[in-house]
Amino acid sequence: MQVISCHNGKLQSLVATELKGRTDRTFTTGLDAIDALAPGGAFARGTIHELLFAPGDGEPRFFATTLAKHASTKRRQPIIWSDPCGDLYPPALATMGIDLRQFYLLRPPTSADEVWAVAECLRCKGVGAVVAAPAVLSRVEARRLQLAAETGGAVGLLLRPAGKRSVHYAATTRWLIAPAMGERSVQRWRIQLLHGHGGRVGQTVYLECDRETRSVCATAKLADRPAATTTTARRAIA
Repeated sequence: MQVISCHNGKLQSLVATELKGRTDRTFTTGLDAIDALAPGGAFARGTIHELLFAPGDGEPRFFATTLAKHASTKRRQPIIWSDPCGDLYPPALATMGIDLRQFYLLRPPTSADEVWAVAECLRCKGVGAVVAAPAVLSRVEARRLQLAAETGGAVGLLLRPAGKRSVHYAATTRWLIAPAMGERSVQRWRIQLLHGHGGRVGQTVYLECDRETRSVCATAKLADRPAATTTTARRAIA
């Protein structure tokens, strides 16, 4: 498969197998069903990935944490999370394998300060991933964050409400995350790729977390499907 995109008015192409092999510029989650949706079977570094959600569903922090963890662990680079309201609980992230010694919180007082601070963090070459949930971005601000990520090489993860407020974006991939019916000990989310040149746009997988075993799996269908048609990738959180 060949990935074709347009940048600065020029068409650029890349064979997907080459993209997957360039580990310095990409990362994977180890969850094959999710990785397979991304362009070239991997998530690009030095760019923005948008995680959209319905306002009533809450921010998709579990998926964001999963991506941030795998974007940063191999290189042992810090994760920076913008938390202006102070409602993030870091010990919960630690149970997912986040090293809190390499975890930093931003507490910007205003929306303008948040955009500036996130851009500065993305521009830093020593940062692995930056997570933020800006309510509104102008076209200029969205482009500023994308250019900052390209300069520093960090992975930008923006958690944004779906709809008119997310119309301006400059992201390599856009994902729609929604909670799915789970079980007593299992949480589930529906993950759909909305945008990503060369990716499996429109396709959906399910992300599952077992509360008791602290393991995560990504599946093409829900867990009660026939075993013969199952495509599951499991990875322990801890």
